Amino acid sequence: MVPPSSAPRMRTSDVVPGPPERVIASPGRERSASMTDGVCRRSISEAVRTEMELPTSPAGIAKRVGVSVPTVSARLRNLEHLGIIRGYRTLLDPERLDETVLALVVRTRPAATERVARAIAATNWSRRVLVGKPGWILVDATVVRRQEVTAVLRQIAALPEVRDVQEFGGLKSVKDEPAALLSHPLSTSLVCFECKGPILGEPVKVRRDGREHYFCCHSCERLYLEKYDRIRAAARTRS
Repeated sequence: MVPPSSAPRMRTSDVVPGPPERVIASPGRERSASMTDGVCRRSISEAVRTEMELPTSPAGIAKRVGVSVPTVSARLRNLEHLGIIRGYRTLLDPERLDETVLALVVRTRPAATERVARAIAATNWSRRVLVGKPGWILVDATVVRRQEVTAVLRQIAALPEVRDVQEFGGLKSVKDEPAALLSHPLSTSLVCFECKGPILGEPVKVRRDGREHYFCCHSCERLYLEKYDRIRAAARTRS
């Protein structure tokens, strides 16, 4: 999800901690005295990126950062709702699986770029599809057998309004890092929990059930909380 470019970059203590201080804590003790909430959030974000080499677990992150597992779980949920964490993946090495990795540069009629990109993205062999300037598409592709490359090229060339396609095969990964840099300080564009629009200016923030909720205005806050309270009341009635 990419909010409109007009949305300002929010800088708040919840999502924009400063550089982490060096803190030494006794095992099993929470760093409540030295680790600020903002530093805690940043440390957890950095740990998530490191832990992505293996399936991420709150327990592993808690051990790395030096806070409790419930603290990590709450921070992860907040980062997920903010859209900063989009998901978790187990990374497999195609070379170890004897698969062939390709990079494809596809040139199309400019007006058809998005349409062609969606058609390529619908295939199983396309692993990542990037649209650049109108008329250009970059595709990361993987095939099980080298002989399938010709079929992939023919499939792309057969798409309407594709002008040509270049193949760069036999690729080996030299560096493969997550795209996010986790800059100092962190910043993010917030989206309203109610209307899903970009938050322009200072957000309206409400804490419910241990989680932060962000709104673009008090009207959205009221509508959201009314629905929230109705759902909570219904859940208590059923229980």
